[in-house]
Amino acid sequence: MKKVVCVLLSFMSCLLVSCDKDDDWDKNLGNNLLEGIWTRESSSQKFVATFNADHTSYVCTYHIETEALEHVDLQGKYRVVDESLLVYQSGDKHLFKLSEDGNTVEITYGYGTGNPEAEKTYTYKRYVEAQEPEPEPEEKELQLADVNAAKETLGNLKAGVSVTVGMSNWEDAVMTKVSLRKRLTIEDTPMTNGKLTGGNLTFTVPENMPAGSYSLIVAYTLNGKEKEVMFDAVTCIVKEDETPPEPGAKVLVFKNQMMGSSQHRDFGCLLTVTDAGQLDIQTACYMNDDPSLNAEENKKRRSEIDIMANTYSGPAFALANFDKIAHNLRNYKCNGTNLFTTVKDDAKDKETAMTMFPGYADIQTKFLVLQESIEKEKAIIDLVKNDRLVEISETATPSLFDGSIKIDRITVQSIKPGEAVGRDRFDLNGVVVFKSSKNGKIGVMLIREINELDGVSDAADATIVFDLYYQK
Repeated sequence: MKKVVCVLLSFMSCLLVSCDKDDDWDKNLGNNLLEGIWTRESSSQKFVATFNADHTSYVCTYHIETEALEHVDLQGKYRVVDESLLVYQSGDKHLFKLSEDGNTVEITYGYGTGNPEAEKTYTYKRYVEAQEPEPEPEEKELQLADVNAAKETLGNLKAGVSVTVGMSNWEDAVMTKVSLRKRLTIEDTPMTNGKLTGGNLTFTVPENMPAGSYSLIVAYTLNGKEKEVMFDAVTCIVKEDETPPEPGAKVLVFKNQMMGSSQHRDFGCLLTVTDAGQLDIQTACYMNDDPSLNAEENKKRRSEIDIMANTYSGPAFALANFDKIAHNLRNYKCNGTNLFTTVKDDAKDKETAMTMFPGYADIQTKFLVLQESIEKEKAIIDLVKNDRLVEISETATPSLFDGSIKIDRITVQSIKPGEAVGRDRFDLNGVVVFKSSKNGKIGVMLIREINELDGVSDAADATIVFDLYYQK
């Protein structure tokens, strides 16, 4: 029908010129009931009759299949008499009968000639240009109002405790279910007392919720449609209640802790157990000077780091010391920016790292992955996995001190596809022991989770979750 519009425009001027010969003829043109575009079809042709607002009309004939224009009949100017007769300035007369709804018209051509056989009646339908459907209103997905605030809240969940998280795009959403999805196993646990009101999502973690890392899943309806969203940007961590060690206890216990890669923005890659017996896990920003401390104090706090985390291509998550990281400190990032500008020369970058961050070279912790095939090591593995390691000492765990278990690796890392566990390779539920260079104390880690290692290169978002037992 776009061609019809083109024809209308191209012949409009011709009609106006041809109908201006008698200015008195068009003083009373009548009610223009047929104004608009009308169509009919035969087996081989399509006819389009156009009646304009200025009482001019024409009929275009098109090929039914190719839509090629075959003929244009310029009918000229007309009057409407008794709302049933078209009287043209040329003398032609056409009788018409309009349907009650105004969408169909019968036109009898050649009316009033005195020759009934010359009369031809055809039925036309009013053409209504198809309207573009109104676009459906954009349905905005439920989102976290403040991702950083949500990380703080959801990263410290406890069984039996209610939490509230701010949401956006909540106004038309009707929440139906809140769950925590266990990573790796993709097992959902429904939360209790869930509600979404006033831009706040509130729910209670069940009393029997196991400690670990989860993803938040919210199911809801929006405009009658069921939806489900998983908030990947935030890791939900259900922590066990931390109870202070009993008087005289000889081990510090830290359950369900998380470390990130050297480039992770949110989870720290530098682990320190302080002299006060507190676990401190910091991002790479911790390597920069604290302006409230002097040079010696900044050097000391760096040298007291027990473990540095990193990721390698393959990919693998690694625990390491200075001898392993060395020049690769250039890849550690503070808030998305490398700790220092590199010249891509390993020896020079190593020297730059040592100069810029005094105390870095003192991080000399050694590691070892315990093997179940070795009796003395299996005994320690069993204590850790059964949560019965209550003391790390020469009397309680002599093999960690008498030299029969040699803790001598500068790094240990998660296995890559196709690899087997070994002295410097761990997998899920692997047990890693380390000896701190700052005080000679022994730490034992049970690796509970290894996350986001599903790519082919270094995984910037990789994390591990672990239990840590540290000699007191």
